Amino acid sequence: MASWLSDGWIADTLELGAVMPYQSGVSATLQYFLTDAHGAEYSYYWTIVDGQLAAAGLGEHASPDVELSVSLQDARSMQTGLTDATSAFMEGKLRVDGDLDLLMTLLPITGSKEYQELEHELARRTDFDHIG
Repeated sequence: MASWLSDGWIADTLELGAVMPYQSGVSATLQYFLTDAHGAEYSYYWTIVDGQLAAAGLGEHASPDVELSVSLQDARSMQTGLTDATSAFMEGKLRVDGDLDLLMTLLPITGSKEYQELEHELARRTDFDHIG
């Protein structure tokens, strides 16, 4: 079981993301910024190309299309399926900077059965009590 926000977690993310269905033209790089209650910051990114997870990594991407900022607690809740990302956004828990229209093109992916299975399996493989 990989610690959350670790190299092992990224490897699991990439493995599971390899089965996402091809969707021509649905591409973006998403940068995630997470902050804990003490102000410590964590970051990672996902690059989606034609609907498939093409790259992921810890740290900051040089040129993300969209930046998403959220507390570590709320991110954990979203990653474990307790909170829906759309609800977190609507409640002001998830801040989005960048191309919001581009982010909206990804909604069919995040609503897909394959993505839901990816999120469930990634959560099953992740030790959320340990970071990095």
